[in-house]
Amino acid sequence: MPAPPHSLPQDVGSGAHSYGPPAALIGAGLCAATFWVASEAANHYVILYGRHGWAPPEVAFLLNFVLLGLPCAALLTTALARWWGPRLAADFARLADVPPRTAHCAAGLAALFVGALIALARYGLLRNTAITDDENVYDFMARMWAGGHLSVPSPPPEVRAFFENQFVVNDGRWYGIYAPGHPAVLTLGQWLGGIHWVTTVEAVLTVLLAWCLADRVFGRRAALLTLGLLAVSPFFLLVSATMLAHATAALALTAFAYSAVRALEAPAAKWWWLAAGCALGGDGLTRPLSAAAFSLPWLVLLALTVRRDRRAVPGAALFLLAGAVAAALFAGYNAAVTGSPFRTGYQVFAENYRFTFTLGSLPAAAPVAALYELYYTLARLNFWLLGWPVSLALIPFAGRAPASLALALGALGTVVAYATLRIPSINVVGPVHYGELVVPLVVLTAGGLERLALRAERVLGRPVFLWVLSAPAALTVVAVVFFWPVYAPSLRQMANVARAPYDLVEQAGLDNAVVFVESLPALEAMPGAWVYRHRNSSPDFSDRVLFVNDLGSLDARLRAWLPGRKAYRMKMEGGRLGLSPLP
Repeated sequence: MPAPPHSLPQDVGSGAHSYGPPAALIGAGLCAATFWVASEAANHYVILYGRHGWAPPEVAFLLNFVLLGLPCAALLTTALARWWGPRLAADFARLADVPPRTAHCAAGLAALFVGALIALARYGLLRNTAITDDENVYDFMARMWAGGHLSVPSPPPEVRAFFENQFVVNDGRWYGIYAPGHPAVLTLGQWLGGIHWVTTVEAVLTVLLAWCLADRVFGRRAALLTLGLLAVSPFFLLVSATMLAHATAALALTAFAYSAVRALEAPAAKWWWLAAGCALGGDGLTRPLSAAAFSLPWLVLLALTVRRDRRAVPGAALFLLAGAVAAALFAGYNAAVTGSPFRTGYQVFAENYRFTFTLGSLPAAAPVAALYELYYTLARLNFWLLGWPVSLALIPFAGRAPASLALALGALGTVVAYATLRIPSINVVGPVHYGELVVPLVVLTAGGLERLALRAERVLGRPVFLWVLSAPAALTVVAVVFFWPVYAPSLRQMANVARAPYDLVEQAGLDNAVVFVESLPALEAMPGAWVYRHRNSSPDFSDRVLFVNDLGSLDARLRAWLPGRKAYRMKMEGGRLGLSPLP
């Protein structure tokens, strides 16, 4: 009788005796090694700032990110699915049944964790400094408003030119050009002595609202997935670490979407209609174009609800009333600073200084330039939303429920609106014009992930289901290995360039001084910066050190107007920023 055959190795499906996962990890490592070796031929993937478009090192980085990052993610996904797939599946199943109290605690802890990451990014990466001219303007507006003025008289004509600056009107009235929503919130921070913490607090609140929104639109599991995705979103973390208006706009936009969903669910609940109107009004007072574009599909849904259910009429009236109040506030602000309710600071600045806000757009026929801006924005969003080479890939699977479609169409409408007007976005911590769209896109991504996973299990079987569940973790590892090590050092160098003038002044120990700025390192020192101009002076000229324009022989006028202040000149010389006393 022949001997029984030797027992076969355990089923490879368990991964116990399979060489597949280790081989996949080795392949992923080779992809990562090749990516970094290739950086030697692309100037180490140094990202340039202060310039529109794609610089060659960044193009090389993004090309290699796709060509090598995607295979790396696929190999990591294969290994994860074999080793940890069953555990991920069990956790995925439990997420749908998490008790409300536990879910609330998870949302609160996630929001605090995100806040800590934003603070780390602001102080550890961006050095708590303005990395765009816009932030200097917002700081100027907040200080002016905190003193009780929406605008102040310009300095006397003989010294007015010394205080001309980017995005500040100085034509007899002195004020920043931006809409009033964000400066109003910053003013509160200025009064409380924590202006630099305003956007962090707003981001924490936005995370909580994003959880509520996802829970209503897609359910508990997608809401918890949203928390994790926001915590790894480079765009959300970094734009919230600046003093730009997008944190305020994101909070208002998310509050609007959530309130609108509640109003659609309960048309007779008039207070949700009022909340939606107030939130949309706040968004309009902060970023009017994105508020109008994003709200359009929601307004259609709300109008259809009023048409179907007459119980919604009182709530709709409150919604319209809130919108009318916001419009009146915006018109009143315009009248106070420009003299006309229908004339914004943007228009005055553009007329006075012959400035066009399409500067940096593709120099081509309008349709071609608009198409390019649309492509450019979607490409940037695809990389920056989650730091994945395919960050937008899960959104099409989010389904066609009315609220889901409104989120998607609102986000797309905002991108199309800016593209149509050929208003180019600067790319500093992502395509910043669209910072308020992160939450809708992440909520759609979470919903798309859940629906795709469930469909894969139902139609294609458990192995594909485990692969889908493992892919986000693998892509996040790819972001940590590929995306962050390229952008984080470049952002730090850019922050050093932006802060260099003030570091130099602090090192020199200047006090009661005026610095005549001839040139700054933004476009002369690598990797550049989006801060072309110096900080604005305090409206009451009380700063220990005033930074002003250098007008050559006319500088004596300002020195006579500011007696007692020591005078210095700051300029780039031989590739270095210098500071020298004036006789």
